[in-house]
Amino acid sequence: MQDILSQEEIDLLIRAASEPALDLDRDSDEGSADDPLYDFSRPNKFSKEHIRALHRIHEQFCRTYTGYMSAKLRHRVDVKVHTIEQILFGDFVRSLPNPSVLSVYKVHPLEGYAIVQFTPDIAFLLHDRLCGGDGIPMRRSRSLTDIEIAVLKRQVLSVFSSLLSDAWRDVSELEFELDYMESNPQFLQIAAERDAVALITMRFSLNETSDMISICLPHRTLEPIIKNLTHIRMFESLQQPDPQRVALLKEQVRAAEVPVEVELGRTAVTVGDLLDLAPGDVVLLDRKKHETLDVKIGSMTKFNGTPGRLGARFGVVITTVLEPAEGGLDDE
Repeated sequence: MQDILSQEEIDLLIRAASEPALDLDRDSDEGSADDPLYDFSRPNKFSKEHIRALHRIHEQFCRTYTGYMSAKLRHRVDVKVHTIEQILFGDFVRSLPNPSVLSVYKVHPLEGYAIVQFTPDIAFLLHDRLCGGDGIPMRRSRSLTDIEIAVLKRQVLSVFSSLLSDAWRDVSELEFELDYMESNPQFLQIAAERDAVALITMRFSLNETSDMISICLPHRTLEPIIKNLTHIRMFESLQQPDPQRVALLKEQVRAAEVPVEVELGRTAVTVGDLLDLAPGDVVLLDRKKHETLDVKIGSMTKFNGTPGRLGARFGVVITTVLEPAEGGLDDE
């Protein structure tokens, strides 16, 4: 009878055996809360330093592209970096609408490709503006026609690739060459579905339309130069410029020739009246003789002035220097 345990002794043994296990579980739970989680199915190929460098490169590209397209379209265009993130190539493809305007670029001298994605709304808006329209997007999305693709390639995408190459000059001498265009995202086969890519999303604004432009850079493409995406490499360009190069640049700018025109006024006539014009005919303009005239530098109205004579020559006296917001770009 002495070998038989009482109920109280049994309870004590059970409690003693279970408490260390509970403490171990508690310690394990506390440790897992502090440790960062790592998803081995989605490895981080781009570090925070790489993302910051990509942000800097594409901010520079956006500034240059904004200025160029504003002058080309004669209307204010705004392009800004919205987000930069690492995702899987398969997730990128599934996120794209069908149809899309997809441009696939070869990245020389690297062995790989990059993708630039426009929405159909942006593509039609740019096409309309380049062809003399007001820049109004289509009501229904559809694939581009051959003529629309030709205009987009020549007037938009060629400049896009050139300025993107310039933005990468501080990292590596890359050249983005347009290889082909596609409208169905499912036909993109430049990377495996689980390959990591850097997705740069930029917000494009023109008139009342605002939409996104995306640049997809596979890690496989950038891998040979990924080590150059460091703070040391990226900030080398912030060193003091060479004084001789600055002096040479100033000299070249001062020697540059720009067209200067004085607009006396405007009017509308029929083709028949235009064909019947002869020496001595008077054409009535929409501007009175006491009003100031617009003086244009290229397509931009920069000054106001009054007409007059200087000896035997006609001339104009500058009376007002217009601010950029006041003069703006001529939309007509």
